[in-house]
Amino acid sequence: MDTLKEDKPRILIVDDKPMNLISLEAAIDCHELEVIKAGSGNEALGLILDHDFALILLDVQMPEMDGFETAELIRMNPKTSHIPIIFVSAINKEDSHLFKGYDTGAVDYLFKPVDSHILKSKIRVFIDLYQQKKESEILSHNLKQALLEAENNRKIIENQNKLLKELAVKDGLTGLYNHRHMIVVAESEFNRANRYKTELSCLLMDIDFFKDVNDSLGHPFGDYVLKEFSLCLQEYMRESDFLFRYGGEEFLALLPQTDLEGARSSAEKFRTTIENKLFNDGNHTSIITVSIGISSLHYNHPASAFEIIDFADKALFTAKAEGRNRVVVFHEHEHALPDGVFPRDLQIRHLKESLESILKKTKKASILSLELLARDRGGSVAEKRSRLLREYISLLGYHLNLPLSVIETFKLTALIHDCFQTLLGKEGPWHGENITDEQPEEVKNLPYILAELTEKFDFFANERSVLLTHHEHYDGSGYPEGLKENQIPMGARIFAIADSFVNLTCGALNGQEKSFEDALIQIVQESGKKFDPTLVNHFLAALIKSEPNKISDHVYQQALKILAQGKKSSSPKNMASKNGVHS
Repeated sequence: MDTLKEDKPRILIVDDKPMNLISLEAAIDCHELEVIKAGSGNEALGLILDHDFALILLDVQMPEMDGFETAELIRMNPKTSHIPIIFVSAINKEDSHLFKGYDTGAVDYLFKPVDSHILKSKIRVFIDLYQQKKESEILSHNLKQALLEAENNRKIIENQNKLLKELAVKDGLTGLYNHRHMIVVAESEFNRANRYKTELSCLLMDIDFFKDVNDSLGHPFGDYVLKEFSLCLQEYMRESDFLFRYGGEEFLALLPQTDLEGARSSAEKFRTTIENKLFNDGNHTSIITVSIGISSLHYNHPASAFEIIDFADKALFTAKAEGRNRVVVFHEHEHALPDGVFPRDLQIRHLKESLESILKKTKKASILSLELLARDRGGSVAEKRSRLLREYISLLGYHLNLPLSVIETFKLTALIHDCFQTLLGKEGPWHGENITDEQPEEVKNLPYILAELTEKFDFFANERSVLLTHHEHYDGSGYPEGLKENQIPMGARIFAIADSFVNLTCGALNGQEKSFEDALIQIVQESGKKFDPTLVNHFLAALIKSEPNKISDHVYQQALKILAQGKKSSSPKNMASKNGVHS
């Protein structure tokens, strides 16, 4: 059989005599059609299952299976019953014979010899019907596709509308409801509680010193803290509670059917949960706290949804003014005078907080000015050394889980130290590391000089104590006061380790730069002498965790052996493990 062409209508002619097939094919003689031949009923049945035919010309008188039997089988199959059949017969023109043909599914009769003009005329009728049917099927298919596409578009639009609705009411960063939706929900819940005489409490929360987190650890980590805080809030509060990002680092929770004591209990438990949580994104670690103000419908009798939030806001202000990391309930007689003026104690607290903010900004501006003053003199090497020093101080501070504000004080001390040292002159004798009794007196006076310089700025008191004692040694052999062990402030002990390590790796000592591993071994060897052995052990653990590829197992084991053999080395429970976790 020839390869069938899909673009032409097909006609199947069935006859057991090859000459009759040739004769019928010649009589059809149409290039617009594709003629397929079958020599028996069985062959015809096989072909019509594989291909779509517009018309079948079927001989009546065939051996084994005549035309009537073949037609009946074609009609019995749902897949082929639609194909029109014209019987071609050379024998009987009686009515009974014709009726039998029609009963078996024939649509017409032709008698041999077949007249070519009549055959073509009949074929044209059925080909036209076939093409109309195909066009109808195409139209139906296209309509179904269009309806399916319309349905898909409807679902897409519905999903997009749903997403837009969520975006309209939810905060993009935290996934909590936004401030705009809060107003709608607060009014609805306030009215509901009044209508049904039920309770409603409001918690307004503020992450303490969040600006310091952004400024010191970067906005990506700040965003991480906001998201983690929101997840904690969602996990801790009930499904019936409404949670909102009020703005910035402030969050609001509406607690339906919750009285004042229930709200206070929930707030205090959540505050404790946040206080004990370590926020770690893999690059930075911080501990944060939260201040919470509370108001309640039946306790405070607010006149509107806005007022219940305003009461919580006043309580939150008091929580921050009293030192933060606490829960405060709004008490009207404590928060406002009859004429709406803040009482004297809150006025003082507000002024104190405002002054602290001003001093913080002044301190920051002073540091920036000092940096600019030193930048032109220090050069790229000094800038790199200063940056690395602050990074290693941060690394050790985070490993010790020190409060963020303490770490920032230590980092600021390092910056001040390097700025003043640069301004005093790169070639000064105070740049030596291994100072001995024979060295000039002005070298030993450097800590006093730094302390005196920082006295010009009263807000550098915390940094001044570190600057004054950072050359003291753990065994008491340092200067200027000969302090030892815990007499030396922790900031100075941390500074000494980081400063020495950076000096060694940057070649600040006699221009001889040591490798990362050699510098580490030298620090470990001074454990218990110049450096606090416990802090050295933590420094080793922090380096292993942050930069494991820079320390081979051999050097790591060597460092542990030195620490274990030292007279004042850390106890086994504090020894650093290779993954940075204390064993």
